[in-house]
Amino acid sequence: MSARGAVAQQQGVDEEMLEKVDHYDDSDLSPEQRAALRLADGYLVAPAAMTDAVRAEIAAHLTPAQVVEIVLKLMGFSSDKALVALGIDFDEVRTFTM
Repeated sequence: MSARGAVAQQQGVDEEMLEKVDHYDDSDLSPEQRAALRLADGYLVAPAAMTDAVRAEIAAHLTPAQVVEIVLKLMGFSSDKALVALGIDFDEVRTFTM
């Protein structure tokens, strides 16, 4: 299990929900939840490779404000990756909130 999965479980997320997130395309998550996860995957994996079809799906289920909020949160959540890679990450976890 990933560190994020372990933290999510500490916050009350169960194994079933983690499985749904891991396999969101085949899950019973709402179209809005699947669009948010597709946006996260696109942003984190290969933003330039996001297809017009994926962008259209996201736009069909999320408002522009929701897209901006998700991207800003992803930026905050992933901002520590360079610090961790360099071995100069914070001793204390700081939660990014909006």
